[in-house]
Amino acid sequence: MGNVNRSLTIVGMSWRNLYRQPLRTVLTALGVSVGVVAIVAFGTMVRGFWRSTNQAIRFGDGDMMVFQAGVAADIFSTLDEEKTRTALLAEPDVVSVAPTLWHVLPAPKMHFGFVIGLHLDDINVHTEHILRGRLPETDDEVLLGRIATRWLEKDVGDTLVLARHEFRVVGVFETDTVYFNGAIVMPMPRLQLITHREGQVTSFQVRVRPGVDPNIVAEGIERNNRNLFAIASAEQYKKVDQGLEIANDMVDVVSFLAIVIGSIIVTNTMWMTVHERTREIGVLRAVGWARHKIVAMIIMESAGVGLISCIVGCLLGTGLAKLSARLPFAAQFVDPVFDWHPYVTAFVVAVVLSILGGALPAWRAARISPVEALRYE
Repeated sequence: MGNVNRSLTIVGMSWRNLYRQPLRTVLTALGVSVGVVAIVAFGTMVRGFWRSTNQAIRFGDGDMMVFQAGVAADIFSTLDEEKTRTALLAEPDVVSVAPTLWHVLPAPKMHFGFVIGLHLDDINVHTEHILRGRLPETDDEVLLGRIATRWLEKDVGDTLVLARHEFRVVGVFETDTVYFNGAIVMPMPRLQLITHREGQVTSFQVRVRPGVDPNIVAEGIERNNRNLFAIASAEQYKKVDQGLEIANDMVDVVSFLAIVIGSIIVTNTMWMTVHERTREIGVLRAVGWARHKIVAMIIMESAGVGLISCIVGCLLGTGLAKLSARLPFAAQFVDPVFDWHPYVTAFVVAVVLSILGGALPAWRAARISPVEALRYE
């Protein structure tokens, strides 16, 4: 008798109905989980972009990065090295500046080679990042990031050809920033010569006096130099590149589409379920089940589908993000962050779409008359 009573509870009936049509439940959950997969995969990768950008801004104890104002993308920034250095050091709270030149050069076995030019003195302050080998001492020597080493299939002692120029790999490094780990680092004057950008740089890494708010210094730099943008956090990076904002918008769009499509799938399944169980619902109403209990049962069944979808989608989304980070092109830029945020978003979306999807069938089930339902064939 106790087992019968338990099976007639809202929870018991909901789970029994899910198990009664296992194939339908699984197929519906898989359909809904596609949206969850996209949310988790995109979400973890976008979180990685934001973390790597913040790490790049603060690389080498830096407090901000300075670019040319008004560029379409950060790599297109072009600054006069000496004039910009003088202008930045004129700011009272700026302690030091380090120019960098970014460029893309054809590289063997890579879609493209992301090359960073630094002066030898600036390279020498990063000895803690060297995994093996040594720092460059001449302009025909380069360092390879850990990821670049793997995809270029080059290591210490090998020769690397870039833009028809030969370089000797003298060291391999690793940082916390995935962008740098996929890069090739060479002395600044040589990269300026190869790219015909003598006297020009892409950006400056700026360090301010201890205790001073970098955001206040950044505002002063922009106020005194209309041709410069100073970026102290990833949230400000949209000044020179809209990539992070676009990535965030993509996650929002995917979440919205997941809710719409998932709700339609759940609605269709639950509507069919209610139609097939008209007599059963009539019996429940006849033995004393109130309308709100019928609604709760249908909504709980929908939530069960959403929960299964969330679990499956989170597992598949995590796997997809990890796989993407191992692909040759993506490995240079993608370092997923598996924190709570994408998974909570996926869970909330799954719950919302389940409730929305089950609302209309639940309303229909609650309106079924016990007498008419018992006559239903």
